[in-house]
Amino acid sequence: MQPKGPKTSKRPNAYSWLLPPVAVIMAVAVGWPVFWYVKSRAAAAALTAWTTHEAQLGRAWSCPNQKTSGFPFSVEISCANLLFQGEILGKTMTGTVRGFRATSQLLRTGNVLAQLDPPFAAKTRDGTFDITMHWSELLLDLEGQPGALDRVAVAGNQVKLQGKIGGIDPVEGAFGDVSGDFVVIRDRHDHAYDFMVSVNQGSIPALNSLLDTQLPIDMQVGGTISQVDLRGAETLRDFLEKWRLANGHVELTTGRLTSGQIIFDAKGSLDLDGQHRVKGRLEASFAGLDKAFRQLGVDPTLITAGRVLSGLLGGGKGGGTGRMNLPLTFSEGRLSIGPVRTQIQMPPLY
Repeated sequence: MQPKGPKTSKRPNAYSWLLPPVAVIMAVAVGWPVFWYVKSRAAAAALTAWTTHEAQLGRAWSCPNQKTSGFPFSVEISCANLLFQGEILGKTMTGTVRGFRATSQLLRTGNVLAQLDPPFAAKTRDGTFDITMHWSELLLDLEGQPGALDRVAVAGNQVKLQGKIGGIDPVEGAFGDVSGDFVVIRDRHDHAYDFMVSVNQGSIPALNSLLDTQLPIDMQVGGTISQVDLRGAETLRDFLEKWRLANGHVELTTGRLTSGQIIFDAKGSLDLDGQHRVKGRLEASFAGLDKAFRQLGVDPTLITAGRVLSGLLGGGKGGGTGRMNLPLTFSEGRLSIGPVRTQIQMPPLY
């Protein structure tokens, strides 16, 4: 006969399976704000360190009334009236942007998306450069670290520009959209970037007059630029000279301008000579530029001779389209079209 006594077995709690997920949720609820706070402080500290470094190089950045937000999935740093003061190509320049917001996704390091609010205004102390720009939207996308960016992209629409640059007549223009993309080529060891810049539905009075067209202008420029190394370059002048000494060059794979019946296509290689002037050669094909050549001081007989020479060298290729196929050569500060050296001069870039 078995002894009778109280049973000691315990019935499992029916809700015990909920404890692990509840614990995870509570840990996330408590830990995520702390994680966001640490990341936001790190972003602010990185911005402060960068502005301090820029100030040591003579470039002062000011971000008044700086705010940090974006919780819970991003860190956003914003300010009104972003101010820049510093030297560019030997000129002391001051620039302002009405609004600035830089956003970085919390779980995606090394990527910053900046949105700029118009207008942008920049001028030099001596008044030789004074530009104002407006737009409906302007975004800047950065990937990588300062001084070693993997990608830079800019996109804007309804962009309007006006002002003056040096002794040039008042500068103005309007563009339906503007975009640019610069991406590092990882399998090369010469700091090379692929790039593509495009401007669509453009209206530039000076260029429209030169080309003798009132129709919108579209432009695309793309290719590869080598020796893009920002380290140790304190000014734009320093960067360009460092680039030249490193035998940096631009391989142009796309160079296109169109406006109605006007067409210009070019590809080739360009760099800088010892006098800091553009040098190189472009294989070009163009049509409808007769008036532009005349305004640039090119002998009109060159146009006729060029068409004949183009037909002979090209075996009639393009002859039926009215295009002229001739190389453009930049040498010793002068531009040559085919075998004829024009009066067009190329001034030093710096």
